[in-house]
Amino acid sequence: MLITKKPKKILIVRLSAIGDVVHVLPALRLLRSHFPESKIAWLVEDKASDILTDHPDIDDVIIFPRKKWQREILKANGTVNTLSDILSFYKKLRKECYDLVIDFQGNLKSGIMNLITGSGNRLGFGRGYCKEFNYLFTQYQAYPPSKKMHKIEKNLLLLKELGIETNFLRPEFPVSKEDEEYVSKFIDTNINYSLPIIIIHPGTSKFGSYKQWPILNYALLADMILETYKANVIFTWGPNEFDVVYEIVKNMKHKAFPACETKSIKQLIELLKRARLFIGGDTGPLHIASILDIPIVAIYGPKDPTIYGPYNGKSIVIKKDVPCSPCKKRTCSDPICMTSILPEDVFHGVSKLIDMGSDLEY
Repeated sequence: MLITKKPKKILIVRLSAIGDVVHVLPALRLLRSHFPESKIAWLVEDKASDILTDHPDIDDVIIFPRKKWQREILKANGTVNTLSDILSFYKKLRKECYDLVIDFQGNLKSGIMNLITGSGNRLGFGRGYCKEFNYLFTQYQAYPPSKKMHKIEKNLLLLKELGIETNFLRPEFPVSKEDEEYVSKFIDTNINYSLPIIIIHPGTSKFGSYKQWPILNYALLADMILETYKANVIFTWGPNEFDVVYEIVKNMKHKAFPACETKSIKQLIELLKRARLFIGGDTGPLHIASILDIPIVAIYGPKDPTIYGPYNGKSIVIKKDVPCSPCKKRTCSDPICMTSILPEDVFHGVSKLIDMGSDLEY
């Protein structure tokens, strides 16, 4: 076991992205249940921080403002101020004197953060299970039994080094009353309460655009669903994705709704909680829906669903057996792993999930 007494202050390092942060939340739940009196802080980048704010298992969310620094340093006279902010940030991080730092990220950037803390107990993944020589920045390393483990299971495995039994505990997603009311207003105005809600999330981040399923396929799929089942179909969308949803709805024969603008991850979570079925690709919203235990039909191409897929027993993954998939590319000029998946393939998954008894009533 790594430590012999309960740490007073623990730092979790998982900087980004939203889906990856979600994959650490079960480990956070387990950590909190094992160390109820410890102060637990989480170091995260600004773009993924919203999901952690006001979380009952976290005492302090430390935001690493990478995007802000990138913007400011390019401005006139911004370099000096930004460098001063960076220095102050690093000094504050070290001043906290954490008894235990757990690096779930496993790359050079997180490794540097580990080192800056000055903690004498830095735990991460061993050589071969992390990137960019991250293992050089930790004193204690975990070695998973396989490289084809789901991310959630791999993250839980780190806690085994602390003598914690790595049972899955479903984490919480706290949402404010204001966000509940905001989503309820949209539902009350647009949705037939007698019918179940199916949420389709067609977008991807700009960084993950190579995982995008063709837009018109979503339109055809939604029409197939509405022709067969009585349901409300809602398309959710993130920043700069409304045009994608608008194009889908415009090309449909039947009526579906663009979701209200979700101005925060918390509002999106509240909307997802209303769903009886979720359909989408390898994105943050899918992983949130998975942790919420919502039935999922997942559309996968370049990523291996064994590692990155939905993590609940109510999911079906639609994936084509093509020789180049899974892969580690960040861009692709011919993503046949996605384009070879037909609307009929995904609809078959929807029908199969319903037939399996997913608690959907039509």
